[in-house]
Amino acid sequence: MLFRKRPDEDSEKRRGRCELEDPPRECRCADLSLFCESRRLQAVPSPLPSTARYLDISGNTITTLTSSTFSRLPHLRVLVVIRAGVRELRRGVFSSMAQIDEIHLTGHDIHTLENGTMEGTGSLTHLQLSSNNISDVSDGFFVHNINLKRLELNDNQLSRLRPSMFRGLASLRNLYIERNRMRHLAAHVFDEVPNLQFLYLGSNQLRTIDPGTFGCLSHLHLLSLERNLLATLTNGTFHGLARLKTLILQDNGVKEVEQGTFSELLSVESMNLQGSHLQDGPQTAVFGNMTSLEYIYFDEFRLCSLALHVRVCEPKGDGISSVEHLLDSLVLRISVWVMGILACVGNLVVLIGRFVVKEPNQVHSFYIKNLSLSDFLMGIYLFVIASYDASFRGAYIRHEYTWRRSWQCSLCGFLSTLSSEASVFTLTTITLDRYFSIVHPLTLKERTLRAAVVVMGCIWMLAVVLALLPVSGLNYYGDNFYGSNGMCLPLHIHDPYAKAWEHSAIIFIGLNLVAFMFIAYAYGRMILSIRESQSSLRSTQEKQDRVLVKRFAFIVGTDFLCWMPVIIIKFIALGGVVIDKTLYAWLAVFVLPVNSALNPILYTLATKIF
Repeated sequence: MLFRKRPDEDSEKRRGRCELEDPPRECRCADLSLFCESRRLQAVPSPLPSTARYLDISGNTITTLTSSTFSRLPHLRVLVVIRAGVRELRRGVFSSMAQIDEIHLTGHDIHTLENGTMEGTGSLTHLQLSSNNISDVSDGFFVHNINLKRLELNDNQLSRLRPSMFRGLASLRNLYIERNRMRHLAAHVFDEVPNLQFLYLGSNQLRTIDPGTFGCLSHLHLLSLERNLLATLTNGTFHGLARLKTLILQDNGVKEVEQGTFSELLSVESMNLQGSHLQDGPQTAVFGNMTSLEYIYFDEFRLCSLALHVRVCEPKGDGISSVEHLLDSLVLRISVWVMGILACVGNLVVLIGRFVVKEPNQVHSFYIKNLSLSDFLMGIYLFVIASYDASFRGAYIRHEYTWRRSWQCSLCGFLSTLSSEASVFTLTTITLDRYFSIVHPLTLKERTLRAAVVVMGCIWMLAVVLALLPVSGLNYYGDNFYGSNGMCLPLHIHDPYAKAWEHSAIIFIGLNLVAFMFIAYAYGRMILSIRESQSSLRSTQEKQDRVLVKRFAFIVGTDFLCWMPVIIIKFIALGGVVIDKTLYAWLAVFVLPVNSALNPILYTLATKIF
């Protein structure tokens, strides 16, 4: 129905022997067909052989078709007139075609269809009138087409429909009125076509549909209303569609569906609601009566919670979670435990070790303890996510709505943001401390533990404020900032301009990028300063120099691996590029926790004292 050849597509392949008597020399003849397309004709050749079955006059400049244009063609079955410059159809233009089966009249500038045009076409089964700038169809225009099965009025300028337009089309099965300008469908507008089976009304500007509009279409199998503006679906809209099998409501931006709207669609097996803005939650009654529904299509898998009884709901997941699991991939489920153990155990060892071992540089040790504490929180976050994944295993969609709006999910989002930003700020402080100690040692006053406590107190306060703001109740953040995904991570990659997107961008792009740029510069400057100071020393110092350079490079490299992928992907997402859904989960499990797992090794376990 949707994908079919043009009637003139294979005309060049028809090379059979001409069976027509005295065909016009302007046309090519094959079998009982005449091909007069693109011959710069300003009128149809005359006379035409009365035995012709197929006539194509496309691509010419024939402005007016009159009753004498196609005289003496009683056996013609197919007429093709595509982009031939037609502007006017006169009364009885097809009256001599007693056996006509198909008329393809498209790509013209006709505007209005006047009564009497279709006289004598009682045998017609397929009429194509697309792309003609038709703004109105006279009442009773199709009264002679009692056998018409397929009518196409796509790509015209129709702004409204009336029941009288379709008078006489009792046998019509397929009706296409797509890409017109209709904004409203009145009740009973299709009463004259009670035997319709396929109705396509896509890509109009429909905002409202009166209850009872489809009331008489008891034989309709497919209804397409895609790409309209039906933001609200009201009760009674689909009254009378007892045999409907497929309902397409794609790209309407549907926000609300009244209870009972789909209650009469007991035979519908497939429904497409992609491009809608429905809210997930306890609204199963909307689809509850659709007991035959087997396939339903949304943009987000979480909306599958609205139709738990449907056998196939697409999409199955969002790259992180699926209908069955909070963490859909087995690799992710294993990895989140592994990364959680590494982050918790490594940083716990550092905390204990730093308290047990007495170090001469108490200020630096204090900074490392705070770094380990912030990274330890990332391990706690991963453990919480892993635990809830295990508890929801196999039936996540039943808990998905409540989980993302729970205080536990908000706590996870708070922990991940607090850990990430406290770690970033602490690493920057450690780098700043080392930078002044090595590059400008004489300008730095004696460092005290009290000053370090003040600095870290400010850092923790800033990190807590950044992590706590989204759950503070401010209207700017909405009620689900952290719950945009199953892992409660506010990266907002798939919906980069979601509510309060600026907050996410400032954290994951602004602060982290500035921190990384400073750290990379500082360690580079430190390496140069050390080399300059050792240039006069013996070559035995070169080995220690190389070790230090490698260590500094490894610190900068791990920071790059942790922060830059997120920064780059956020930039790309804000630029409008669609990011692969599965990437979100890998960022959350592998990329963001990298520093939390490696910092204990870099800053403590690999040092001489340990």
